[in-house]
Amino acid sequence: MSRKLFLSFVLLLAAYPALYAAQEVPSERLVERPAITPAMVSERPEKGQWTVTSFYERSNVVQSSRHGHWDELTNSILYRKGDIAGYVSISKLQRFSERDYTANMGAYFKLGEYLLHEEFGWGWDVDFIYKLQNIVEVSHKLKNNLYWQFGYNYRAYIVNDTHLMYPGLMYYFGDNYIGVDYGLSVINSRGLAQYGVIKSDFAINKFLHWSLGAAIGERLYDIFGIDASKEYGYIIFTGANLNVTKDLNFRIGYSYGSENPKFIKRSLNLALSLKF
Repeated sequence: MSRKLFLSFVLLLAAYPALYAAQEVPSERLVERPAITPAMVSERPEKGQWTVTSFYERSNVVQSSRHGHWDELTNSILYRKGDIAGYVSISKLQRFSERDYTANMGAYFKLGEYLLHEEFGWGWDVDFIYKLQNIVEVSHKLKNNLYWQFGYNYRAYIVNDTHLMYPGLMYYFGDNYIGVDYGLSVINSRGLAQYGVIKSDFAINKFLHWSLGAAIGERLYDIFGIDASKEYGYIIFTGANLNVTKDLNFRIGYSYGSENPKFIKRSLNLALSLKF
């Protein structure tokens, strides 16, 4: 595929949600999510091609004078065929007494020597989550084990639309990687915010993977809706993936986030994946 054709394809995907464009900034989930790796599109399961995953997160939250819980329950199913891994997911999200729901569909796939991820989703019964979203991510080898990557996330909310762009670098060694991202967040009518991310994943042995990362910067949560420079914060996150059997995987993770002027979020998450 020619470079011009490839770039046209990426720009088309990035521009697609603007056709629908006329609150929450999704930085937190983006910085904690695993990076695009070659294994996502080239792994060959020993048994079957389907993977069912159930994810649950419980968070204790302090927001000014409010104390309570945020919860998320996401169930997903993934089907792998050759160098394409497609999936659908449904989520229930609760913040204090408000409940929102989302559905997403997407795929990881190869286009020549490029690794790509495309996701499209929508929300309903919306209080704080997006009405519509689109994610486009691309990665390509720069030299040896060093890859460049670029991501774009658009979300349409009741009040504002958000645009996140996050270029970065990823270095692979064996089954391990370390990466850095530079994030730019633009909210219509509210301007620009910036943040940085470092994330890693290490294969301790064939049964256990350990991940660790952190983000620091502006508007990681955007809880108060004020000027970006006054919403400065950080997130620290870690987790362990245990391959119980070749078809059963268990994950446990923890994150701690804080954002000015007064927001603290402590989260414990669990996930169970089954291949068949």
